[in-house]
Amino acid sequence: MLHDLSLLLLQAQTTGNPTPTGIFRFFAGFVLIVLVFSTALLFTYWISKEE
Repeated sequence: MLHDLSLLLLQAQTTGNPTPTGIFRFFAGFVLIVLVFSTALLFTYWISKEE
């Protein structure tokens, strides 16, 4: 579901003349992808640290 959402946000209608909405959607998708990967990295760190 998150993968489909990020793909929808990253899809652009045109590359020759980007609209502000397209630029916003691109950065929103990019931030979503970075957030997912950083959350996974922090989770693996948290689960593997010894108390």
